[in-house]
Amino acid sequence: MASTAAAMNFEVEIHVIGSTVDLFIKDNPKNQQIVIPSNRPLSAFIEDALRTGVKIRVCSTALRDRQLELSDLVQGMSDVIGMVTMIDLATDSNTTVLTY
Repeated sequence: MASTAAAMNFEVEIHVIGSTVDLFIKDNPKNQQIVIPSNRPLSAFIEDALRTGVKIRVCSTALRDRQLELSDLVQGMSDVIGMVTMIDLATDSNTTVLTY
């Protein structure tokens, strides 16, 4: 959905929090899990999102808790932000939030 919205010229951000960070670690076998029914690995969806201009921002606490740096994650991740910034962005009156 993020890639489609970005392809439609929406400004799209994914905020990666908690254990979701694990899905963005370089060479993580979880990234290669096949997503049914597309029969594509999760990494392909991440690559699609990055290629279409989706900004992927990572929670600083989630990185700290796992002793990770931005450089430990797949290439193209936008930046590291804190929860306060995420809440500020999500509650902006011009923002639409979809949560899964």
